Amino acid sequence: MRALVRLAAASAWSRRSALMLVACSVAVSAALLSAVVQLRADARSSFSQAVSGVDLIVAARSGASEILLYNAFQIGRPTANIDASVLDRVRGLSGVAWAFPIQLGDSHRGQPVWGTEQLFFKHYKASGRELSFAQGRPWGNPLDPNPSQAMASTFELVAGAAFAAKFNLKLGDRLVLTHGIAEGPLAQTHDAHPFTVVGILAPTGAPIDRAGLVPVQGFEAIHLGWDIPGLGSLRRGAMSPQAIDPAMLAPKSFTSIWLGLESRGQVFSVRRNIESMDGGGVAAVMPGVALDELWRVVSVVENALALVGALASLAALLSVAAVLLVSLQGRRREFAVLRSVGLSPAGLLKLIVLETTLVVIAGLVLGGLAQQSLVFLFADWLRTEWGLLVSMFSWPAEAWWTLLTILVAAILIAAIPAWRAYRISLADGLSPPSIG
Repeated sequence: MRALVRLAAASAWSRRSALMLVACSVAVSAALLSAVVQLRADARSSFSQAVSGVDLIVAARSGASEILLYNAFQIGRPTANIDASVLDRVRGLSGVAWAFPIQLGDSHRGQPVWGTEQLFFKHYKASGRELSFAQGRPWGNPLDPNPSQAMASTFELVAGAAFAAKFNLKLGDRLVLTHGIAEGPLAQTHDAHPFTVVGILAPTGAPIDRAGLVPVQGFEAIHLGWDIPGLGSLRRGAMSPQAIDPAMLAPKSFTSIWLGLESRGQVFSVRRNIESMDGGGVAAVMPGVALDELWRVVSVVENALALVGALASLAALLSVAAVLLVSLQGRRREFAVLRSVGLSPAGLLKLIVLETTLVVIAGLVLGGLAQQSLVFLFADWLRTEWGLLVSMFSWPAEAWWTLLTILVAAILIAAIPAWRAYRISLADGLSPPSIG
């Protein structure tokens, strides 16, 4: 068998120009299919870990997927705010270990800015890990008894890793927030109240990397004096920092409340208590359940991409069979020589199958290396722009099974030219071609 493998390798090498192109087509299809499988697995993992440690997200009543996408990933339409009193009521419920508010709606040059409390840095986890600072510190205490210290802390900002990198921020830089996510000359900026960067977070691979964090009191301060009549346009009339009394900065509403429980077994009872609050009008969403619903929705797209990859792989494998079939007629003399030195028709059949297998294996290896090289090149971009955490050689089991399936399919398809070669060898055994 070893001699037959060496013979197959030598035979394939003698026709390397054509077979290398075939191997490249296999490589492209394998890279496409393995990329789809890995990105699907990594996307699910990244989304699931983006709010790890958060047991419930409380927001105004809406669809679970809509609440999760907007509050955790800033995707989709904003939901209505909930009254700030809900936070105290949630914290007072039995089984709730901690809770902090999230306020959304403003941005800096298109990047979202979150309003929250210092508890965020203690309890928020990304990919199962606590937040850490690459530089600086969290903001100070906006409720400090010293008014000047309280106001200084109110206008401090902590930048996510990608947020800081995109704007080349460093400690001490000052930046202005924009109402909403609009950019350009029509954007309504809070230029009366710039924020000072006091900390930069280490990369996490979660949406927090692309966001800035400010105290909820800072959110209130920059909107003091802004008239928002229903759905009408904003009218700028912001109060100067000197005219603001810290007592005026108690938040009136929040976009959502994120909370953790003393025991995961209490999640259904706590959720029921929250949603049954008198006049609350709120929904408590379990992130894991909402993500499951989301994946069921996008599974159609995932399956379509996988089908495209599978069809590309099938086309590449058929091209291997086509090239071998086309070359059979020109190899009749080669087959006759091999028969003359003792290779049986069955051995010739095995030779063609081995050639095909070697070409496909070369294509799979080349495709795997190409796909992992692309992961290496674009991993940072995927993390910063999409919050998708991918790493080299982190293929899920499904990817390995995919490549194995391609190889088995190649062996089965190789039976077509192999059987043709077998028939040719039998016919030439009765009436051998001239080799002189």
